[in-house]
Amino acid sequence: MTETVERPTGILPPRVAGRSGVQAGIGAGAAFVSAALIWVCRVWDPSVHYVSQLGATGMPTAPLFNAALLLLAIAAVLVDRALRGDGGLYRVGWPVATTLLLCGLCFGVASAVTCSPGCPVPFTDGSLPQDLIHITFAVVGFVLAIVAMGQVAALRRRPWMRAASVLTLVAVGATALTGAMIALFRGDTVLGGNLEFTAATLAITWFGIFGSQVAIEHRAAASGRRGR
Repeated sequence: MTETVERPTGILPPRVAGRSGVQAGIGAGAAFVSAALIWVCRVWDPSVHYVSQLGATGMPTAPLFNAALLLLAIAAVLVDRALRGDGGLYRVGWPVATTLLLCGLCFGVASAVTCSPGCPVPFTDGSLPQDLIHITFAVVGFVLAIVAMGQVAALRRRPWMRAASVLTLVAVGATALTGAMIALFRGDTVLGGNLEFTAATLAITWFGIFGSQVAIEHRAAASGRRGR
C-alpha cells in the first residue's frame, strides 16, 4: 500500500511559515471568541430576533456585539495574511486569501457603522443611511464567507476540511435561505431569528476551523515535518 504525502506549504521559509502559523492561530481564536460573544449577547437579550439588531444604536448589547463583529473581521484578515505566498495551494479561480480579505473588510465596516434603533430594512419607514450601509456590508461579508467555504470545498486538499466546508456550506445556505424566506413573507420571526443566528454561528465557526487548519499546516512546515 502506498500513501500520498502532501507538503503543508511549498514555498515559505520555516521562519515565515512559523509567523504565518501564529497569525492563522490567532485568527482562529478570534473567530471562536467572536461566535461566543455573539451568543453571550443573544442570551443577554433573547427578545432580539435578528443578529444585527444586537449591535443597533442604543442597544445594551451593542458594544459587545460590535466588538465580536470586529473580531470576526480581524480573524478573516489574519487568516488572509497567513495564506499569502502559499504558492496557489489555496486558490480556486482566485486566491481564497483575497476572498477572506474582502470579507474581513466588509465585517469591519459593518462593525463600525451600526444599525439605527430597531435595525429597520433599508428604504422602509424609519430607516436611515446607516442602516443601508450596515446591512449591505454585513450581507456582502456573509456572502463572501460562503464563497470562501465553496472555494475550500472545491480544493483537493485535506479531505476532512473539504468535507467540513461542504457540510457547513449546505447548512449555512439552507438555514440562511429559510430564515430569509420567513422574513420576506413575514412568518414566524422567532424561528427566522433562530435560523439566522444558527447560520451566523456556523459560518463564524468555519472561520475558526479553517484558521486552525492553516495554522497546523504552517507550523508543520516551520518544523520541517510533512502532513498527510
